[in-house]
Amino acid sequence: MKKILFVVALLAAMTANAQMKDTFDSNEYAWTEMSGDAGDAIIIDGKMHMEGKKSGNTIASALKITDGGDPAFVETHCYAPFDFNEDFELSCTAFVKEVGGDKNFGLMFNYIDDGNYSVFMVKEGRASVATIREYKISGQNRNDIKLKAQKKTEVKLQMKKADGRLKFYVNDMEALKVPEIGHYRLESTGIGFVVYGKTTVDFDDLEIKQ
Repeated sequence: MKKILFVVALLAAMTANAQMKDTFDSNEYAWTEMSGDAGDAIIIDGKMHMEGKKSGNTIASALKITDGGDPAFVETHCYAPFDFNEDFELSCTAFVKEVGGDKNFGLMFNYIDDGNYSVFMVKEGRASVATIREYKISGQNRNDIKLKAQKKTEVKLQMKKADGRLKFYVNDMEALKVPEIGHYRLESTGIGFVVYGKTTVDFDDLEIKQ
């Protein structure tokens, strides 16, 4: 009986510590995929491949509707199996073709619909977190980070909810933190990836621990 209880407890602990792990060998979590004039978001070769094809080096400029009727960014999202009311940690690896210039990439979280979500973005020397409400920026914070211009590199992105705050990390170094209030209050399990501007990033090894 003791052995059975130990195994049950161990399995419960393992489940609690790994709510979601996605290596993109399939589309188990029903990620949205697209290919068009703005760019591509397609699962291929065990990664979420994202390529932005239009310029737009800021959130504000990317949100503007272009002549073709599409915003100048590419996103993909799913609804993840975790409780946003509890503390959690979300992490992934971004394989970036080139860091520099107008090439922005990052995590999408609190996704509700196309016009309502939050993003954690990084670019050369800068990290940003912003909330979009009805297709307009309702709140934004920025900070300088040690991310240099470079080609073909890996960048680890993390987001943690703890002690009433949302904390964001780049390569295990804290980049930003904001209180989980107002426009940063979580309302949805929708998560995803985003690229702004002409850039190519392959995302992999997404994990949520709780």
